[in-house]
This record gives sequence, C-alpha cells and structure tokens, in this order.
Amino acid sequence: MKIRFEVPNKLEIIFGKDKAECDGCGSDGEDGRSVGELLLPQYALATGGLARDHRPLITFPDNNNFHVLSAAEYRRLLLYLTSVPSILEAEMGFHIIIDRRKDRWNSVKAVLLRISEFFPGIIHAVYVLRPASFLQKALSEVSNKLFKEEFRFRVLVCSCVEELYEHFDRSQLTPDLGGELQYSHSEWIQQRIALEKFSTLMKEISSKLDDFMHEIVDCDMGNDPTQTKELLECQESRYKALKTELSSATTQGEELLTQVRKPNLTYNIISHVAAVERLLVQLEETEKQFDSFWQKHSMKLNHWLMFRTFLLNFKQMQATLDSHLKNACDMTEVGETAVRVDGLIQEANEFEKLCNCDLDAALSVIEEGEKLMKDPLSSVDHIESKCEELRRTSSLLIEKIQKRSMLLIKARELMDRIDKANEWCATGVEILAGEGGLLAVDKLLDDAKSFGLDAPEPFRDMLLHSATQETRALVTQVCQRVEDVWLMVSVKRASLQRAAARPARPVHAVPPHVAASQMETSGGSESSGGEDAEARRSRRGHVLAELLQTERAYVQELGSILSGYKEEIEKPENQHALPAALVGQTEVLFGNLHELFTFHQEIFLKDLERSISATELVALCFVEKRETFFRLYSYYCQNIPRSERLRETLVDTHLFLQACQQRLGHKLPLAAYLLKPVQRITKYQLLLKDLLRYSECGSMSSGLQQALDCMLVVLKCVNDSMHQIAITGVPVDLSQQGELLLQSSFLVVSENKRDLRLRIRPRRRHIFLYEKAMLFCKSATKNSHNKATYHFKHDLQMSQIGLTESVKGDLRKFEVWRQGRAEVHTITAPTADIKRVWVERIKRVLLDQLNELKGERVRQYGAQHRTLIQASSWELGAGAAARPGAAPARAASCDAHDEPCWSTDPSDDDDDEPEHAPAVGCALVALSDYTAVGASEVSLREGQHADLLKVGCAGWWYVRLAGGQGEGWAPAAYLDQRKTSRSSSRSHDRLHDH
Repeated sequence: MKIRFEVPNKLEIIFGKDKAECDGCGSDGEDGRSVGELLLPQYALATGGLARDHRPLITFPDNNNFHVLSAAEYRRLLLYLTSVPSILEAEMGFHIIIDRRKDRWNSVKAVLLRISEFFPGIIHAVYVLRPASFLQKALSEVSNKLFKEEFRFRVLVCSCVEELYEHFDRSQLTPDLGGELQYSHSEWIQQRIALEKFSTLMKEISSKLDDFMHEIVDCDMGNDPTQTKELLECQESRYKALKTELSSATTQGEELLTQVRKPNLTYNIISHVAAVERLLVQLEETEKQFDSFWQKHSMKLNHWLMFRTFLLNFKQMQATLDSHLKNACDMTEVGETAVRVDGLIQEANEFEKLCNCDLDAALSVIEEGEKLMKDPLSSVDHIESKCEELRRTSSLLIEKIQKRSMLLIKARELMDRIDKANEWCATGVEILAGEGGLLAVDKLLDDAKSFGLDAPEPFRDMLLHSATQETRALVTQVCQRVEDVWLMVSVKRASLQRAAARPARPVHAVPPHVAASQMETSGGSESSGGEDAEARRSRRGHVLAELLQTERAYVQELGSILSGYKEEIEKPENQHALPAALVGQTEVLFGNLHELFTFHQEIFLKDLERSISATELVALCFVEKRETFFRLYSYYCQNIPRSERLRETLVDTHLFLQACQQRLGHKLPLAAYLLKPVQRITKYQLLLKDLLRYSECGSMSSGLQQALDCMLVVLKCVNDSMHQIAITGVPVDLSQQGELLLQSSFLVVSENKRDLRLRIRPRRRHIFLYEKAMLFCKSATKNSHNKATYHFKHDLQMSQIGLTESVKGDLRKFEVWRQGRAEVHTITAPTADIKRVWVERIKRVLLDQLNELKGERVRQYGAQHRTLIQASSWELGAGAAARPGAAPARAASCDAHDEPCWSTDPSDDDDDEPEHAPAVGCALVALSDYTAVGASEVSLREGQHADLLKVGCAGWWYVRLAGGQGEGWAPAAYLDQRKTSRSSSRSHDRLHDH
C-alpha cells in the first residue's frame, strides 16, 4: 500500500527556491529572486477568477514593471502561479489577461514573446487590453495585423474592459478590470504561506507513512517469538506516533480552514478554501487507509507471533516428552529384591508426577494449536500435524508409565514370594560352607515348607506361573538356585545320615579342594554322559565350593603379599634397611598387584559369593568381567620381565625380604608368590571345564561354555600381549597396525625379483599378523628366565600383499608376496592345520580390504569388521586358544598328554642361536605342598622327588613322581632341580614359553 496526498497545488514554501531552479531556468548563472519576492511586485496574479468556461485566469496587471523581470525569474513565477489552481482546472488550460492600457505597445509585445517562449501549461486564449493613447492604439492595430498569427495560442486584442465581459463574468474579475472580485494581494500571500506550510506538513506525513509501510511490508518477521514480539512492540509504537502526527495535522488543517473562511477578511479565495478542504478529506481518507492497513498487518504479525510461539512450545514440549519417553523405555529394571522393587516403585511414582506436569503443559500447547487453527491466516494442516504428534507422544508416554506401574506391582508381588526363597538359599549355602550338622539341615528343609517349597519342581511351576515376561529370567535363576541348594543340602543330609549310622571312629577333616581332587581322580574315567543328573549336580556343587574356597584363598594370598612385602617396603621407618636397588621401585616389583587384589576382593569375590548358588550366575561373573581380566592380567604379565630383572639384583636371600617372608610364615620366597596371578588366571579355565563337564544341557551349559571361551581367549590375548612387548627394533608404531590376530613360528624362504640369483635359504622366523601389517621377527636366545625376545627383520603391509594358498609339494606351505610378485615369501607351517588357520585369517583380512574398496556402506563394513575382530578376541573358544603358541595350549592338550605348544623346532638358519629349554629328564624336588586341581595334575608334598618329562607353557611342567606315585602337570614354581639352590630364578613366568 502506498499513500500519496493529491495536493491540488504545487505547494512550496514561497520564500524558498522552487523546483524551476533545478530545471535549469537560471541559465544566466544568477539565482535571482525567490517566489515570495517575485509575488510582491505583482508582475502576474492568480486571483482565483474563472472564465465562463470555468478555466482559470492569470492576469498580467499594468504596473509598468514587467521589463525588470529576468527570464529565470519569469519562469519561476509562472511555474508557481500555474500550480495554484487545482490539477483538474490546470489540465483544462488557462485564460491570460494582459493589461497594458497605460503602457506602450512594445511592452505588450514583450509579454507575448515571453509567454510564447515559456508557459508551464495549456493556453486557451490571451486577452490583451491595448494601450489607451491614440498613438499606441494606432501602433497596436498595425502590429496586431503583422504578428498576431505568429503565436501558438489565440490572441484577442481588446480595446476596453467591456470586451472582456463577453468571456468573463464580472464577479471573476478584479476591480481594476471593472469586476466585482474583491482581491487583496497581501491576504492572498498570507493564505498561500499558511497553505504552503500545511501542504508541506502533509507531504512529510505522507513520506513517513510511505516509509513506515514499506518497512513493515518488507520486514522479516523472524522465527524467534522474542524477536517477533520486540518487532511488534516497536512497530506498534511507531504506529501510535504516526497516528498522533495525523491527529495533529488534522487539527492544524481544521484551524487553517477556519482562518480562510473568516468573514472579516476582505478577500476570501474560494480556491484556497477548496484546497484546504480537499487536503483534509485526503488526510481523513489516508488515516482510514492507514488504520485499515495497520489492522491487517498487526493481525498478521500477532498471528505470526502466536504461530512461532506455538512452534517453540511444540519443539520444547516434544523434546521434553521424547526425553521422558526415552527414560521410560530405559526403565527396564524390575529389581531382584523387594527393597529394590520398592525403590523402583518410588522412582516410578516420582517420574509419573514429573511427566503429568509436562503432559498438562502439552495439553495446553495442543489447545493453543486448536485455537490457532481457527484463524483464517493459519496453515491448518501444518498445525494439526504438530498437535497430532504431541497427542501421539503423550499417549505413548502415558501407556509406558501405566505399563511400568503394572510391571512393578507384579514384580513386587513376585519379590515377596521369592525373597524367602533367596533367604533360604543363603542360609543353605552358609550351612553347606560351615560345620552344620544333621539337625541344622533338617531345620533348613522344614523352613522351606513355610514358603511352599516341598520339592524344587512344583516350586518352579508355581513361580513361573506368576512370573511376567520381564521377570521370567530372574525367576528361572532363582528356581535354578533353589534346585542347586536343595540338591546340595539333600546330598549333605544323606552323607550326614550315613556318617551317623557308621560306628564311631576318629574323623579327620578333609579340605574341600582335596575332596574335589579325590572326586575327580576317582571319577575321572567315568563318562559324563553315563552319570545321572543327581550325581552331576553333586559334583557340580563340589566344584562350585572349590571355586569359592580357592578364590578366597587367592585373595588372602594377594593381601598377604601386599601387607607383608609392599607395605613394609613403603614404610618410612624401613627405608634404611632396604636394598638400594629397591628404593622407590615398588611399582616395578609388584606391578598392578594392588589393583588385582582390589578387583578380586571388592568385585569378583563378592560376585561369586552372591552367585555361588546358581551356576549360570557364576558363568556370568566370568563373562561380564572378561575385559577387566584381560586388562589387569595383561598389564601384570607384561610387567613380569621388569619385576624379574629387579629381583635379579636383589636376590630373595636379602635379609629384609627374608624377614618379611618369616613374618608371613611363607615357605616359598617372594618370587613364587608373585607367580600366583599367572597360576590363578590359568586355573579358572580348569574349574570352568569341570563345571561344564558336570553341567546339564541348556542355558547352564551354554553359559559355562561362554565363560570358558572367554577365559581361554583372555589367556590367549595375555599371551599375545606378552609376545608383542618382546619385539625389539620395530620401525613402525604397533599401536597403528590394528589388533594382533595371530603369532607363531615358521620356516620362511624369501625371494627378490630384482635379483633373481638371490634366494635366501630357509630361516626360522616368528611372524606376527596384525590387521594392517605382517611382521617377520627372529626369535633370539631366551634369557635366564626363559623369556622369548624377538628382533624385527622385515614387515609387509596387508594392503600391498597377495596370497597363494597352496604350494606344490608340501601341504604345510603357502606364499605371501608383494604386488607383481616382486618379493615372495614362502612360509612353511609346523602342521597343515596351522597353515589352514593362517591362510583363512589372511584371506579374511584381504577380503575386508576388498569389500572396503568396493564401496560397501560404512556401517555394514564396521559391523563385519567388528564381528571378525571379536571372533579373534573373545569368541573363538577353546579351539582358538589351543592354537600353537597360545597360553591356553595346556588346557586344550594337557589332558591328552600331548605337547603343550609348538615352539622349539630347530632352526635351519645359521644365525639363529639355540634355545636354552629346561633339560628333559632332570631330577626335581618339591619345594612345598601342592594340591592338584583336575585329573591332569598331580599333588606334591614338600621334599618329594620327581623327574621332568615335558616343559609346558604358563609355568607348568609335566613330571613323573618318584616311587611310581603317578605323573601329571605341576606348577614349576613348586619344583626345583635337586642339585641347584633355591633362588628367585626358579620362579619365572612361563606363560609365554614357546
């Protein structure tokens, strides 16, 4: 919308410069006089008179002063006078009267020439009152005949004023022309000044209105409600200011109209009155248009503000409800105790209160949207979709809250039923672990009847009938726990009854681990498939008890090492008695033993104690803590070489260390006890194997198998990390080569295409296969602790190699080569199975690279990549752990009395030095008592003699006991050669002996 005042006059402040100056009228280089100065001498007049045809009249009075008017001043004056009539009158044309009755004919000619040269309008006719003197009259008659036809307009020469009456009414002529129009030039100028000022005010207001409306039409209403509200307030303020100016202008116009209409004025110009009236009418119309425009615009802006506020409220509320919905979806815990369920119910109630407040706010937003949709300016579909989204999210949240409440109510009812069962199981475990007699066992069975436990099977059916889908797993675990405890209690009751029926005789207590060992020895030849369910459960209970008892003993041993050695070394008062090499070196000597102790005491042992009544929960303890096992034991084993080097400088016979050993009552030196973590991480797999052997099919067997696989792979990863830290001279950053996938020893023949004569003879190389590289290393001479060291020789980037799976003449051979076979390495594995494993793994790495190059989706590739790597780290199972060179080889092969690992094949390379392995057949003596765990081990008594048959891995030797007392695996830390002294060098870590 654009507002313009149609001012009927060319309204300028008459005492200022008019537009003619800008049109080049002052070509003579002089500005000349202003319009106000030109009006005063009355060179020409616009009296407001009209001809009979209603065309406006301009008079050139006979004042004998026209000749002093310059061309520029003439133009300026005529431009102003022709602008005085209304636009409609000006478009009709002008009548001009030239009064030269007292002047000469030359002055008439001068005026006509000026008019001919310039007149800013249409000339209808020019009336000339010729000079009245006889001579001038004669001259005018002659001249008129000569040049009257030369002008572009019609010229009528009048001899007297009466002739004018034919064309003009007397009321339209001034008295000097014989008319009746009372004209006062001074009053006319005063009215023109007032009218000019009012007109100028109207123009200023018009300009402000135009600017304001253009601004608000083109303005950005903004997407932020705060910004829109500020814009609305600012524009409303400006609107009110403009309204004030319009009201003030109207008041001024009405006052001006009153002035020009005053009856005491001697001269009342009708055109001035009409001009003011027209301006007031236009001002009124303009104000109406402006109000209408502002009403529409403010309505639009207010609607936009409401819409943006609605969208903002919608976004905030949707985000809040989504957050509540996510939290509600994450609330899946049902609780395993009544106290926990009560806490969850309280949390759910508080969460529901919070959600109800936001749901009420969401309902307000929906109502706001529905109200907004009634506005014709609204986009109904858009707003409706937002409201519907809030309704949907609110409904989902309410449904989740209600479902959660019902679930917790059911869970609370169920917890009341199984709480007594858990308490009963806990009491049963205490009785089984203690020295409770037959009376305690009978009382325990009687207490079971108080919560409906007459037999495990009916009790299981009762709980499962009342269980929900979410609590079914918990109920199953509880039922399994009840069955296990019921079975162990029943077995103990039968045993106590048999003992009570025997004649009285001295009874010697048998430690649980000895009983387990005897049980395995006596029953090792039995097939697990042939054992009945009750016998398997009984043996499984013994193994669980053994696991818990040995874990407690392990924690106690770790605590004694820390308190008896580490804390004593760190005491300030003992610093003077320490060996110089030991000062400030406790972290090197003990590694992260304190972290191991904290983990087992505070976390793992407590988990076992809570879960010992349910085999599946025991298995879950190992699965959930596998990452912690790997991290802690990896670090500990990697620190062993540093610790041993430090102990070499100390020797266990140092007086301070001997004093610590005596205070603790240890029969073995510190070195033997520092080997406990290595032995413990190896023993877990044996106990898990026994549990798996006596487990039942289903979830129990699956969970135990997963736990066993985890521990075997932990051993493999620890073993791999030990080998990796033994590599020296590597020019690349191993941390950037990806995960270590495989490592083993091979015979390697290398060929170089650049020199066809060069064919290197077979060399023994230990190869490390990473995700991004293959490293060829030379296995160096083992140190005094039988630790392998590898010197880097060559590497191949996996992105640059090719693979030949089979080489003619030997099933154990395969080739890896650089692109173009510029460099070929023929690799001979110890067995065809090892070759197959390596070839499959290399093919998998190359296939992953090929898939990546083919542009598979990143997410799909990442999933495959993660699956492959996990398979190599945690899910390979026992088969992978039994691979040559892996630490768990003992566990996989010792039962069959096979070699524990392949690592001592002779090298054909002249520069490979022989390894110094323990001599097979040497005589040994037991340093301390050791109780076997599993049928593949043998028990030792302090001072007992034995012969070394095989050297295994992870610090185990296969020995034959003197006197034909059997043969089997025993920890090397408990044995020593009969002719050597007891020193710290006997307590080395054989976790990676291959």
